[in-house]
Amino acid sequence: MSSYTAQPGHAVLLVARASADAHNLDSLQQLRDTLAQQVGTTGTVDFEQADRIADGSAVLGSARYDHIIASPVAPYTVEYSRAVLAALLNALKPGAVLTVNELALDSATDLPESPVTRTQEELVAQTKFAGFVEPHLEAAAVGNTELEQLVQNVWRMAGAQEFLQTAAGRVSVASVTAKKPAYNVGSAAALSFGKKRAAKKVWMINVASDDEDEIEDQDDLLEAEDLARPDAKSLARPDGLPAKRKACKNCTCGLADGEEPDPTKCKPSKPKPKPKKPVDVVNVKSACGNCSLGDAFRCTSCPYMGMPAFKPGDKITLGGSLLHDDFIP
Repeated sequence: MSSYTAQPGHAVLLVARASADAHNLDSLQQLRDTLAQQVGTTGTVDFEQADRIADGSAVLGSARYDHIIASPVAPYTVEYSRAVLAALLNALKPGAVLTVNELALDSATDLPESPVTRTQEELVAQTKFAGFVEPHLEAAAVGNTELEQLVQNVWRMAGAQEFLQTAAGRVSVASVTAKKPAYNVGSAAALSFGKKRAAKKVWMINVASDDEDEIEDQDDLLEAEDLARPDAKSLARPDGLPAKRKACKNCTCGLADGEEPDPTKCKPSKPKPKPKKPVDVVNVKSACGNCSLGDAFRCTSCPYMGMPAFKPGDKITLGGSLLHDDFIP
């Protein structure tokens, strides 16, 4: 992998899995000394075990480091979970850089019993899911000699020869460099949901402006006769009519009874009463057949209404005394 450099005054964190029997202690210490010389007395170079970050026993702090390098030296066998990557994201300053190195498979490789389970694309996706932006991937194939050393010294696999035959040329060292966004976790920013519309301009008159015409006073439009108060003579009824109320057409208050009749007014002529036609009792011609039965059986317009019941052909005479019957058989 490429060599690492640091700027003066920067804070750098190295993350790896180191133990007393590990073969990378010398390389790791040498890299740490080199970075310490580059950052100077104003900077720091720290180291933390990857397993301690995974189980939560190590507290890295928030927005502390300018650069974090995960697995800076071989054998790159640590697989960093999303939780570990999120912890590294929290430890970085806004806009700082993370470099993570892992053994990864090619995209089309399928090794059932391989200790390397993640592909290069999955490693890039994990960094995105953890919150990093602008990931950049570089991959270098692992040679057969290096792969054989991993099988014998690190993984100690059973059936190593069969695995070496199937995994040859399919395992590589993937190095992903990504940045933390330019804001800390939990930062707040105002959202713009749309620009405010400008108020519509309303047409108006500026009275105080000398450029426009002066408004004419309404009092100047009135003449002397318009301002004169009316007298009682001008308010009198025309033609000398008396100021008396007239009764309504359908008067119910009695005012019409006290008014004198107008001799010039025409009175409606009463219709002449029509002579009553004598009722013929002898030659009775009834359309309904109930005329001779009495008022209870007669129609409303029956000419025999009010007469007593009779038989057709009988003669009815009215006597002068109530002691005798009017009906003569």
